[in-house]
Amino acid sequence: MLKSARQSELPWPGTALQTGVSVRQSIRCDPWRIGAVAAILIVTLWRVGWLAASPAELSVDESQYWFWGQELAFGYYSKPPLIGWIIGLTTGLLGSDSPFAIRLATPLFHGATAAVILALGAQMAGRRVGSVAAMIYLTLPASIIGSMTISTDTPMLFFQALSLLLMHNLAKTPSLPKAIGLGLAIGLGAMAKYAMLFALPGMILIAMFVPGWAVRRRDGWVAAITALATLAPNIVWNLQHGFATLRHTADISAWTGALFHPDKMLEFLLSQFAVFGPVIFGVIVLQAGRAVLFRTDLTERAMILGLLPILSIVTAQALMSHALANWAVGVGVAGSILAASVLLRRAPGLLMASMILHGTLSVVLPALPALAYGMHLPNGALLFKRYMGQEQVSLFALDQARAAGLSVVVAGTRPLLADLFYQVRNGGPAVYAVPPAHTAQNHFELTHPVPHSLTGDVLYLAEAGQTIACAGKNTVPVELARMTAGPGSAEGKAFVAYRLPAACWR
Repeated sequence: MLKSARQSELPWPGTALQTGVSVRQSIRCDPWRIGAVAAILIVTLWRVGWLAASPAELSVDESQYWFWGQELAFGYYSKPPLIGWIIGLTTGLLGSDSPFAIRLATPLFHGATAAVILALGAQMAGRRVGSVAAMIYLTLPASIIGSMTISTDTPMLFFQALSLLLMHNLAKTPSLPKAIGLGLAIGLGAMAKYAMLFALPGMILIAMFVPGWAVRRRDGWVAAITALATLAPNIVWNLQHGFATLRHTADISAWTGALFHPDKMLEFLLSQFAVFGPVIFGVIVLQAGRAVLFRTDLTERAMILGLLPILSIVTAQALMSHALANWAVGVGVAGSILAASVLLRRAPGLLMASMILHGTLSVVLPALPALAYGMHLPNGALLFKRYMGQEQVSLFALDQARAAGLSVVVAGTRPLLADLFYQVRNGGPAVYAVPPAHTAQNHFELTHPVPHSLTGDVLYLAEAGQTIACAGKNTVPVELARMTAGPGSAEGKAFVAYRLPAACWR
């Protein structure tokens, strides 16, 4: 009996042995997969190498995520807990709290996500589509930038891709272990970032309207229960902390005032051409529109259904208020396979041009922090402003505390607190947040406010002109020193170190 086209395209070692062909011959016959795997390894090693050479300081978010990794919990103020666990793992394994150790997981996760997309694309449409899809994903601008900094998007994308792969396999060969695996992948994706939940409507649509994707009802329930059980500890944490993470998520959505902002929606959609590249996002938009009018093959139909809910939800959010460019980054998983399928068949030249552009960016961008850290843009702004200069403010405050013989530093803003906690990681004054007047506005206010039992004087670090906490308590703050921040994230801002009694915050 003749093999199917797909079987002939996928000479797995097991098949090769059964037909008397050696594994070595089988691998030699599959240059697409060999090339894709080699490219994933080379690109990942390139990113890790330049990450180790990068002098970039931690951003405010990265410092905060590092802090979470030192106090492992089932939830944190603004995000689910997985990012903190990952950083705790990498810094623990390396025995270091360096920026490299903190960021190391990101290029590894993106490489792993590309490998999962390679497997999924090959199963759906053959080795060429899978290999090209992996390369598209690996070289997306979002993946390149995402490999240079630690963020919650990165592990979420891995588990989103893994969920699609496991769902596809579960539909073909039902089993309890695979159903549990699918539930774990969905749950862990949500534990990385709640935006993982945007992918669920797409998975349901694929199961409903694409042959070969529907899972048995029993397996579906097992996966759903497993996902809920995986997310349950975070739900309990939110219950115990006044739904802090959910409240923060609602706050940044900013559904207040007028709920119609077409300019914000257009701004968001245009930003996606930078996030995914002009060719890839152009294909995504055109194919999504084309699918409304014309029939598409099963691979394209599945991927369109998978990405449309994510893009639609975030676009609607942008219309009602605003949306940051990375909020729809989950489109890249299904979008990479969709773009590979379409461009290989209809526009291989355009695919090549896109790959050359993205490949060049993949070589250049990871090296920029090491080679051009102090570079200025044409408008005079620092290229890496977000990753420079925060440390100088913290060191100023800590030096003043030591000089004044004060063992406690207090600050009232998240940027100051995040870096202060990072700078005292190897010892130094205790750091506390100004207690919130009502509801905590950041993780430090939630978990590390000035304790009521604290006595004596403290150093209070504040931006010049900021209202002093003790102003209404007949206490005159003593100014110890002030500084104006140099180049970087706080450039031009003046900061003041005050001596204040701890009783200010009782």
